[in-house]
Amino acid sequence: MSEAIDIVDVQAQPMASIAARLSPSDIPEKTMALTDKVWAFLRAESIGDHGHNVWLYRPTGDGQMDVEVGVQVASPFPAQGEVVCSSTPSGRAAHAVHYGDYSALPGVYQTVMDWCAEHGHETAGVGWEVYGDWHDDPAQRRTDVYYLLRD
Repeated sequence: MSEAIDIVDVQAQPMASIAARLSPSDIPEKTMALTDKVWAFLRAESIGDHGHNVWLYRPTGDGQMDVEVGVQVASPFPAQGEVVCSSTPSGRAAHAVHYGDYSALPGVYQTVMDWCAEHGHETAGVGWEVYGDWHDDPAQRRTDVYYLLRD
């Protein structure tokens, strides 16, 4: 894995999101369907000041993951149905930029976790991905991977 890992200070970013508990094997398929629902909400509510897709993960300890699948928004909004206004965490985070196919992201997470352990950084149990603009060429797809660190 060639991703450079650094420590960054992150600010909470509001997002329109849907929460779910999923098994890791269900994540690719089911999170895409949830992302589609969030985008349908943004279009229906005419929320045009939005950013990139964000997928946030919290392991539950039982082999499942609590996920929040969403889209960055500029400001809070009232919840409607299953779409709520949540946010990414704030604090210090380990960060890697991945260019390439999304199927490699589990390996990127492992690389970040291994790097944190090697450098004495304790993780806080939440990781997230911010997906860059779409490109037909997978080599041009940027994904920023973050893992929150304990203070």
